[in-house]
Amino acid sequence: DDAKRQKIAEPEAQGHGLRGWLDGDRFSGLRTVVSPGPFRGGGALDGRVSPGNALGMRLFLLVLLIVTMAGCKGEERQAGAVRVDLSYATFRPGCLTLTVSDKADPSRVTAQELKTAETPGSRPPRSRELTVAVFRQEGWSRDLIVTLDAFERDCTVDDRKRVASQVQEVQVPEEGILVVRLDLRATDLDDDGFVRTDEGGTDCDDANAAVKPGASNLACTTAQGCGGTFSCTAEGVSTACVSPQPFTPWYKDVDGDGDGDASALIRGACSAPEPGAVTTSGDCDDSSPFVFSNNPEVCDRLDNDCDGQTDENMCGPETWNEIASSGTAGTTWNAVAPHAEGQAWAVANDSKLVHVKGTLATEYTCAGNWISAWARSSDGRVFLGSERGVFASRTVENPDCGGNDSGHEARLNGLVGFENGPETTLFAVSSNGRIYRWNYPAAPVEVEDATPLNLRAIHGTKVSNLLAVGVDGSNAPVILRANADGSQWTPETLPAGLPSNTALRTVHVVHDGLAFAAGDNGVVLMREKGSWTELPRLSSDIKGLVAYGRTAVYAATADKIVKRFDGTSWSDVHSPSWVPTAIHGMGPQEFWVVGFGNGIVRREP
Repeated sequence: DDAKRQKIAEPEAQGHGLRGWLDGDRFSGLRTVVSPGPFRGGGALDGRVSPGNALGMRLFLLVLLIVTMAGCKGEERQAGAVRVDLSYATFRPGCLTLTVSDKADPSRVTAQELKTAETPGSRPPRSRELTVAVFRQEGWSRDLIVTLDAFERDCTVDDRKRVASQVQEVQVPEEGILVVRLDLRATDLDDDGFVRTDEGGTDCDDANAAVKPGASNLACTTAQGCGGTFSCTAEGVSTACVSPQPFTPWYKDVDGDGDGDASALIRGACSAPEPGAVTTSGDCDDSSPFVFSNNPEVCDRLDNDCDGQTDENMCGPETWNEIASSGTAGTTWNAVAPHAEGQAWAVANDSKLVHVKGTLATEYTCAGNWISAWARSSDGRVFLGSERGVFASRTVENPDCGGNDSGHEARLNGLVGFENGPETTLFAVSSNGRIYRWNYPAAPVEVEDATPLNLRAIHGTKVSNLLAVGVDGSNAPVILRANADGSQWTPETLPAGLPSNTALRTVHVVHDGLAFAAGDNGVVLMREKGSWTELPRLSSDIKGLVAYGRTAVYAATADKIVKRFDGTSWSDVHSPSWVPTAIHGMGPQEFWVVGFGNGIVRREP
């Protein structure tokens, strides 16, 4: 017994005087010296701070569970006690309580809040040791249950979560001191004051101190593009970005007309889940930018407004108007370049140009034999390519054609251009496999040497979807695709089984997802979703082709026929009296065909 009493007297050397509390006359009521400051727990405890050691103060608290009666000091001094050595580590408890109950009668219970902060208002340390002395209260048995509980939140919070607990049964000795130890552990790796959920806490992301109950400024964006905040998942074991915003259905818009295909739902999201996605879904033909819901109906054999009818209540028989020009029967118009409704340029050998406006054809000149042309819509300026590798340009008003030599006497077989505000950029292909970029008015620059290819045509709706077609050194068809800025060109894989000695002579890009190419032996190819397939083959060489969707493809053939592909089969739509050389248009309601015998014809709305 003396040895046990000596154990609890050990702190006396550090100035705590605990032995005097147990053995002396100081223990004469329900007040004693405790630390650190006023105790607000249950029972009649009061106190003041006692000094601690330099390595982290060891806190000695005395919990009185015995009522001291007058005249009983002798018994009191000889009564036994339990010394409870308490500790916790690896977390910062918001509330720490010690509860003692009578094992014989659980209704007899008393609890005490143990203050762990070293100074008022400061955070508790991540580890601490405390000592508490427990006496048997009058009327209680000697068998007690001692429980140490740690909670995340302050003891004043009703719904605080218990995150660590330890229980021990003890028997108060009749005299002397019984020493027991209670130790708590909980995991708070990010030191935000909240314990991980799998240990009973409320921190579902213990690696991120910013994620915790009640945290703010945790803005995030969900996978659906919705603005939200990080929150715990339903399982409470991880975080997720949660948004109150409702999802909007997004659809693919392959043809880029702003209206999506109802059968091509991408997913619900708060912002576009992929480039080009749209929220409308009324497009009945997502291959054609000339067909979408509420689009004005025009006479072009398409259901422009997606109401289930074609050219309804407004269109008469299809009209093909021959344009009379000042050329002779020997004039061959090699290319046509429309730039506005009812207006186009046609170019020929012997320096001949003609500009058509409505039914009026006006002849102009630029020195050279012109075989390719493109006109910009802003002012009608025409850009020209010659059979000897020379570039030129002029307007209706200004006769100055200028002139830029490509550096090679090879045929400039194809031209296409793009307007971007005041800037005009053109690309051209030649019979010796070269591709040129022309940032007008600067001189053209060669960007690709694909020798020994013979490139016959080029087209695109923008630089990044440009295609060039022709024939290689073994007379096999070839197609090159541009990169984003047109500086590099890559051969495309073509379908197997194409006839030998087939030159591709014409190409038309509808949009990023659809393009067509055609040429000798009646071969017509369609590029869709990045792959080329062959359409039903025609019986004659194809001189020119335009396309405005999968069901609006027009081909001008060497047997003097203009044919239309409706997505299933070909049909004849016009038969000029001369052999066509080119076909072009700004839309399916109006396009032009030119050719031998001074032939110029316009398909009108």
